[in-house]
Amino acid sequence: MPNFPSPPAVPKPAVGAPPSLADQVYQQVRAAIIQDRYEPGAPLVIAEIAAQAGTSPGPVREALHRLERDGLVERHTRSAARVTPLSTREIFELFSVRSLIEGSAVRYALPHVGPEQRAELEALVEAMRAEGRARNLYALTDADMAFHRRLCEWSDSPVLLSAWLPLYSQIQRFIVRYHGALYPDLVALADTHLPILAALGEGCPDAAAQAVQAHIMLTWNSYQSSGKPSLG
Repeated sequence: MPNFPSPPAVPKPAVGAPPSLADQVYQQVRAAIIQDRYEPGAPLVIAEIAAQAGTSPGPVREALHRLERDGLVERHTRSAARVTPLSTREIFELFSVRSLIEGSAVRYALPHVGPEQRAELEALVEAMRAEGRARNLYALTDADMAFHRRLCEWSDSPVLLSAWLPLYSQIQRFIVRYHGALYPDLVALADTHLPILAALGEGCPDAAAQAVQAHIMLTWNSYQSSGKPSLG
């Protein structure tokens, strides 16, 4: 069973609202799954996780319930679960659905993206570059997904954002698992976001949507052309 170091880039709680035990266990187990310290299909025994985290079973059950909603965990009994397996078809579907959601989101977001918003996205790309130079793929993908989440948030569409959020963890898991091999230069991975920034600067909805969708499917196309075996 993996140890649970504090994961990088965990969002800071609001002042006066420290994370609950369930929040802490959720972040720890989520990081372990995404960083492949728990392999697909690995068992997750509540009593073992609770003992290692120094808590009772209740917060662990709550954390696993949240991870089940994220698509990272399958519950089998009240006391045990397992890490969901990775399926090639499911990953393709996740990327395809994400492409459609973000293509629509960026069209709605474009009128709300001015110099301040572009500067925020540029800062996230620079954060990705810094983590790429440090070879910290997990932290890089945190900044990566924050970049895309902002586009969905700026769309001012609760429907699109609520459709995007469940895809977050499963996409990040795939990226962390394979991008080190697909992109030996992780700084180049950060720079794949530059065409999106350029399209946002042009202010053309069609160009922005095309740039976002091409960027998203680039990952899948790179995986397909890499000759890596099917995920199942």
